[in-house]
Amino acid sequence: MEQDAIIWDKRHQEGFMPQTPSDFLTSITPKIFEPLLARDREARVLDIACGNGRNSRFLAQKGFICECVDISAIALSSLLGTENIITIQADLDSYTIQRDCYDVIMDFYFLDRRLFGGIKNGLRNAGVFLMETFIEDEDFPSDIPSSRLLKKHELETVFNDFEILHMREKLINRLGKDVKVIEFAAKNR
Repeated sequence: MEQDAIIWDKRHQEGFMPQTPSDFLTSITPKIFEPLLARDREARVLDIACGNGRNSRFLAQKGFICECVDISAIALSSLLGTENIITIQADLDSYTIQRDCYDVIMDFYFLDRRLFGGIKNGLRNAGVFLMETFIEDEDFPSDIPSSRLLKKHELETVFNDFEILHMREKLINRLGKDVKVIEFAAKNR
């Protein structure tokens, strides 16, 4: 944990991370998030590997209670004192997601397949899982280790007992090179 924390603290100190919420998150908010708030003013979100909290800040301003988990104390320090945000410094290699606790679990650009079972168990009835991350594509090779790239159709397979609400592959520019990412939203039935 300590070595990973040092690496991510340095990245956050250097201002490497984006500051604005994901376009995917902002575009899907009316369809997914606003109905949740209408039925439950205490809707809870778990933001896995939240970084500087760019996505949680967006949702917290709308009234969601957001638990932000990250290994970087530097990243989490920028969230301290923000209304509706709870910070949790933890190594996700050993983190356990609370069971039946969240209306939304979101994971942006962090892939640890070990967490998929916890994500499924952590969602309340009709809870939603959102993921945006890198995906393998031989036409757009990436310098990202293959263990950190989703396989084609992997999310549909893992979450086959969920209702898929949104799924789209797209290209983004990463360090001057086009790479493929997937936007994925699925609801627990």
